[in-house]
Amino acid sequence: MDFFGQVRQGIAKAVHKAAADLPIFHEFPECSILNSTDKLSIKLTNEHIQNPAWKPQVADQLIYSIKNEDNRKQTVVNGHFHGIGTDQGIVLKNMAGKPIMIVSLPNYSANSLGKLLHPSSATMYKIVTTPHSLNYTVIRSPSNEPVLRIEPVFISLYPIGKAIGLLATNCVYWIKRLDGTILGYVRPKLVVKGATLVVKFTSTQKDVQLRAVILGVSVLLMINQVHPQIKHRLEESMRLAQMK
Repeated sequence: MDFFGQVRQGIAKAVHKAAADLPIFHEFPECSILNSTDKLSIKLTNEHIQNPAWKPQVADQLIYSIKNEDNRKQTVVNGHFHGIGTDQGIVLKNMAGKPIMIVSLPNYSANSLGKLLHPSSATMYKIVTTPHSLNYTVIRSPSNEPVLRIEPVFISLYPIGKAIGLLATNCVYWIKRLDGTILGYVRPKLVVKGATLVVKFTSTQKDVQLRAVILGVSVLLMINQVHPQIKHRLEESMRLAQMK
């Protein structure tokens, strides 16, 4: 084998070893609180963040408050900005400050809504557009196994509510298994000011890991469709991280 062949073989072995050394995670940690309610709301913590000129000033800045709508709107999870110049995104933490997951935009793909990462930064799920439709498919990583469908709801009063100013968004989606079983939905909440999304789990769906995935997908919908200025800041942060 010539010199360049040996170099290529050495690089291939190093890459294979590095991939083999990476841990594979199958569950999100610290998310048992999601079984305490069937209904959550996601809201910005400060109205000024809705300003298109907003820029996060410090790392770990609180962005989203996720509340239990069934229990006096008690906050159960918070979403934190991970910091300018990182390629990660919004970190969801429980009220003890322990991370549950990282909600991130896609690195390069235009056909992806984003991805859900284990707190260690290992990708666990990707949310991609379904070919020839307006649906999204949640795919488990690294197996590329499809697990959920995210389907927009067109026949509803929410677009009318947005058109007449009663709602800040018409983001309405069913969350379904691949066989069509409904696991929950995402819809706007009727509020006087600001934009809030409601996440409703079916009472029979008690798999806390699936609930965590649904919550992560809902935060991605919030970033992409309700608060594009946050999406732009996350994209800017990822771009700066890649320049380092």
